Amino acid sequence: MRGFATLAGLLSFGLSVLFSAEGETTHPPIWAFYYAWYETPQGPHQTWKMWAEKTAHGEVHSRIPAKPLIGEYDSTNPAVVKWHFQLAEAAGIDAFLVSWWGGANISGQAFTDVILPAASQSKVKVALNCELAQFHADIHHLAQQVSTVLLKVKDQPGYLHQDGKPVLYLYQVPFDPKLTPESFKILHDEVEKNVGPVWWAMDKIAHHHGEYAVPLSWQKTPNLDGLGFYGTFSIKRISSEAELTPFFQHYAASVRNTKAKLLLPLHPALDNSVIQPSTAFRIPSLKGETLQGYHNAALAAQADIILLTSFNEWPEGTMIEPIAQTEDPYLFLKIIARWKKRDFVAPPLPTK
Repeated sequence: MRGFATLAGLLSFGLSVLFSAEGETTHPPIWAFYYAWYETPQGPHQTWKMWAEKTAHGEVHSRIPAKPLIGEYDSTNPAVVKWHFQLAEAAGIDAFLVSWWGGANISGQAFTDVILPAASQSKVKVALNCELAQFHADIHHLAQQVSTVLLKVKDQPGYLHQDGKPVLYLYQVPFDPKLTPESFKILHDEVEKNVGPVWWAMDKIAHHHGEYAVPLSWQKTPNLDGLGFYGTFSIKRISSEAELTPFFQHYAASVRNTKAKLLLPLHPALDNSVIQPSTAFRIPSLKGETLQGYHNAALAAQADIILLTSFNEWPEGTMIEPIAQTEDPYLFLKIIARWKKRDFVAPPLPTK
């Protein structure tokens, strides 16, 4: 693949490696967004959710552009979740940021009952990616919801910590986000009053004077430990390394004006044509070259933490989970493993 052979790729990797006390090169932590909202008619919930939808006439329409190697699955299936952790560990992924909607879908149940216990048996840790931050109607109610779940999970052995604090990622859409610096202060103060210190990662990017950066008001907001954003595809339709490198570097400069760590996203591909046919956008995988280009650009910008977007967001077609209709279902995981200087060995498929 060109990404591994070009001089530009080698240089961008060389600029961004870190060095341990022993002089060995290390790699920034890799966190992958993980989705636990899937249901099947054969599973315990006996319905399609996210994979497909049934019309009023009883017809089933698929919502995904490709099929998982193991077929559609239920997010509360322990065998599937265990396999996902085995895949991530084999590739060198350090953590899953699990999309969490409380009781709005099965993600809350899946996180506490299946995903967190699996993390306790794995080197791969998990943290909450709070989607409710974008859709809350009452900041005080949101603070109570977040406090309640963090009190249950933050001290479990599988939960992700940074600087000794449990990680909480707050998802925000790029345009017209719900949280403001003022409402974030309320959320921060009430949650930390209830549960103690938290490592706050904020999804924050906006268009400003022709460029994309962290808004000035958020650059001045205290108590943010990490700043990043979920994806480029919903902001600016670029995907090549040449386009991404200046884009990431400009955003990085705004983060460096704060005390927060820099989190940058990597996409293996994108195809949202099934769920958004009128505004469809595709980023081709180019046999892994796209993922490698994102990686080179993120390292050139000296990202502190890499965000893989995503492990298994199948409706948007951004997944690195093994895909059935490909020459090598494990291609993306093998590429990630090379970043960590390891050989990827695929675990056995989960028992059905």
